[in-house]
Amino acid sequence: MSGISYVLAILGMVCAFTSLGFAIAIANDLRARGLSANPLFVKWMVFRYLAVYRRVTLEETGEVGPLYRGCSIASASALILCLGAIFTRGL
Repeated sequence: MSGISYVLAILGMVCAFTSLGFAIAIANDLRARGLSANPLFVKWMVFRYLAVYRRVTLEETGEVGPLYRGCSIASASALILCLGAIFTRGL
């Protein structure tokens, strides 16, 4: 593996852990609003929690909550960086 692959892989993992942190914060926010969300099951239910959080914040304020955007950007960045690490592996 080349050096750039390592850098992309590490950045991808950082983004993945950041996304997980945002997902846990979303689960905690949903629990604070009285909805059922368990932070321990975030890995399996992250997309459901994201959809519920988006719907709830849109109904309350008319805008999507800030945690949704952060989680979406971090997840997309992790995917792109990890794919970049895979594709640059042979260089």
